[in-house]
Amino acid sequence: MPLRSTGCYTCRKRKIRCDETRPQCKKCATHGVQCPGYRDPDDDFRDQTSITAHKAEIKYRAKAADRGKWGGNGFVKNNEENGVHSTPGTLTPCNTSSRTTTGGTPPHSAAIRDLISPAAVRTQLYSTFMTIYLPQKTSRIDHFSFYELLASRRPNAISSPGEEGVETVLSSSLDALSLVTIGATSHNQTFLDQSVRAYGSALTRLRHTLTKPGALQNDDLLAATNVLGQCALYEEIAQRAQGWTAHTAGLQQLIAARGGPGSLQSPLATLMFSSLRHSALCAGLIGRKAPLMARPEWRRKAREPLVDGALQEGLMGSGERSVGFYDAAIQVPGLLERYDDLSAGMGDGSTTVRDLEGLLAECGRIERKLRDCFWGWELEHCFLQETWTYDTHEGEEARGKKFPSFFTEEPIEKFPTFCQVFPDRETFPHAYTFPSFSIAYLASLYWMCLHFLRTTVQQTHKLRHDLDQTWYPDPGEEVNEEELLELIFHLCKTIPFFCEPISGSTGHIGIFLPMRTAAIYFTQRGHWKLARWVGMIRRCVFTKGLAPPNVGNPVTR
Repeated sequence: MPLRSTGCYTCRKRKIRCDETRPQCKKCATHGVQCPGYRDPDDDFRDQTSITAHKAEIKYRAKAADRGKWGGNGFVKNNEENGVHSTPGTLTPCNTSSRTTTGGTPPHSAAIRDLISPAAVRTQLYSTFMTIYLPQKTSRIDHFSFYELLASRRPNAISSPGEEGVETVLSSSLDALSLVTIGATSHNQTFLDQSVRAYGSALTRLRHTLTKPGALQNDDLLAATNVLGQCALYEEIAQRAQGWTAHTAGLQQLIAARGGPGSLQSPLATLMFSSLRHSALCAGLIGRKAPLMARPEWRRKAREPLVDGALQEGLMGSGERSVGFYDAAIQVPGLLERYDDLSAGMGDGSTTVRDLEGLLAECGRIERKLRDCFWGWELEHCFLQETWTYDTHEGEEARGKKFPSFFTEEPIEKFPTFCQVFPDRETFPHAYTFPSFSIAYLASLYWMCLHFLRTTVQQTHKLRHDLDQTWYPDPGEEVNEEELLELIFHLCKTIPFFCEPISGSTGHIGIFLPMRTAAIYFTQRGHWKLARWVGMIRRCVFTKGLAPPNVGNPVTR
């Protein structure tokens, strides 16, 4: 880049060489004009951001006016004209053409504004995304801190071997997830179109970067893969992508190829590990396959001190019992896979009584561990000293309870956001309320895993009886339909809470697996009224562009 001229103002204007004589140059004296002087050296170091931004703003508004799509407030005006705001928990009423927010909720303070600086746009984009997407009352090192850490990272000035382009892949991935979340929530097609382009760009760059030597050892690259998997939960991207389950399986393969649990050492890697274990468990329950995270070496990794001496939190809080609960839950998909193999072996005679007895014993062991962790929790300690008791009635009856309850059953009218979009008040006139989304999700995960386990025990009893017609389960080991139906009712009663603002957009993702589990059970058992209720949930509640993971036809054994 050539040096800037240091001549006087007149010589520079006339584009002639200045002799730079002080205090006045001789060229000006020769021509009989007064020399205006020289440039202040400090001018080269003055901040020109405001001037540049002002010029860019004038140019941007002129282009926007020509397109006729945005007014003075950019995207904000476009959203407000449609009555749509990015308030967490906002839903569109069922069978209604108008787009309204929850009764009188003001526009979100962090809505995307007409910012010019790319860095400022990205910062506010991520801030709005996290406000919409993340639930309230998350702890400092839980599953959701993964996104907060990513959004707060700054590009590295120097790239190490294998890191070229990684920062761009991660930024594009975060852009895609932020844009699709905001666009789906506010029904803004412009944001949705931009999210699809950002997703495609990130995916292309990811494939290219993975071919570079040492790329697998980069935490940012694995984080980008994780973020792209979350993008696939939105319908706008899911119809063009391989799907969330494929992303989850691919990320587990990348981590396995990286070199095992010992390769995850940084704070970002450990938070990503927490996020991946959660995704792997859900994918395993859907696909009925044991995830990589259920292997002993990865389960040992979850018990290591990770951040500031605290144990892995995931979604459950810290502490030995929390880790023990998740250690048991992550083994449930493997038991489902084991049952499916034994059931298939009944046809060719390869399944033995010993195999079935071993499966029943393992199911009983995992079930006892789940129940022990759930009911034996030191509740206040495990959830960072938060009280679990959540009762709006402070009367003598509530204060006289012997044991604190971490959820209460309330009339359905206590869930205004859910009631606004869902017309049925009779099928489930009451629902559960919790102090936070993390606790609600923990409870739903417990009931779900217990339902899968008890169903497997019931089905294994039938196989055991088929091998030996004289064998019957002991009375205390029987699994009846009332027990299974009660567990499904527990899941259904958590859904209204997931629709409330305290759960954020993540609450809708938390509905996926309980809703799928309930729908399959009701359909198989012929509970058509309840099956229709689940169908209405999907039609009326999923107005934020989310698409439940599809793994083909559900297992109907």
